[in-house]
Amino acid sequence: MRGIEVVRVGYGVAVVVAPRRMQRLLGLAPGGHADPTTTAVARVLGARQVAQGLLSGVAPSPEVLALGVWVDTLHLLSMVALAGLDPRRTRVGLTDAAVAGTFAALGCRDLVTGSPASPPYQGLRDELARLVLRRVPGGSAVLRLAGRRRRGSATG
Repeated sequence: MRGIEVVRVGYGVAVVVAPRRMQRLLGLAPGGHADPTTTAVARVLGARQVAQGLLSGVAPSPEVLALGVWVDTLHLLSMVALAGLDPRRTRVGLTDAAVAGTFAALGCRDLVTGSPASPPYQGLRDELARLVLRRVPGGSAVLRLAGRRRRGSATG
């Protein structure tokens, strides 16, 4: 399993199990009090991190990496929007955007550099990733990166 996925799952579990404590540790709960809406949303986003880490699994294909990059980028953009639209949640939005951006950047690095080595076609998981990426805004761009990586790994 990629180290980043282990970190992602650990972070997600911590946010799901102890969202208020995580908010306090990250300095996101003003005066030590986390509001119920932020706590509920944090749990949902933490569960998303766990699901993505587990679905990426061991030796993710270029298509699965591409879908992960797309999801992390969407998460980043939604948190930037939250920060801009709700002054009470600017800090939490920007902090979560930084986390999502880090995951997106690391996934993109692995997608572009081919590290770790691309596994062979993996069936349903790869088909689902392609299906989603062909239909979402910006998905075709990361799908092209996956195609380049797959072609590169087949020749090299």
